[in-house]
Amino acid sequence: MIIINLLPPSERMPIWLFKKTVLLCSILLLVLYGSIFSYNCYTIWSLEKDLAAARQHYSLLRPTEDNMQLAVSKQQAIDKKNNTLVAITSEQKSWYAVISHFAIITPPQVWLTELAASDKNSILLKGNAMTYPDLANYLYSLEKDKLITEPVLIKAEQDSKFNYTKFELTVKRKEI
Repeated sequence: MIIINLLPPSERMPIWLFKKTVLLCSILLLVLYGSIFSYNCYTIWSLEKDLAAARQHYSLLRPTEDNMQLAVSKQQAIDKKNNTLVAITSEQKSWYAVISHFAIITPPQVWLTELAASDKNSILLKGNAMTYPDLANYLYSLEKDKLITEPVLIKAEQDSKFNYTKFELTVKRKEI
């Protein structure tokens, strides 16, 4: 379509005003979009730089993390061994404590030649006593003891050659 404007040139609407407005708006939009694009490019560049620094820091910490994981696995193995050891030692009886206790309660007239575990909580004692009354006093002291119960004399015989009494007896340990 053809537009004919018959107004005098002074009264005509200028064409450049509309074109200038459109051009100005286009330039403003272009600058706005350009600044938004530049800001986003700068933000992406900054984040990539931070990411590269974090990756480098992580790569420097990687040997430390590996050492920590190795230390944790070794600690778990040690804890497992300790738990196994504690379980084993809690089931066993301490012979040192038994021997020490017998050393304390045994009088000088009686000496033990053998200590052996017979059945559950039962201990077989073999030894010698100077006289039979010394052996009887020892049995009496075993009956009164707090850690030992049920002393039973199995065999007692006089040795004529050395003039002492050989004996065998069993006792039971009290459960604490």
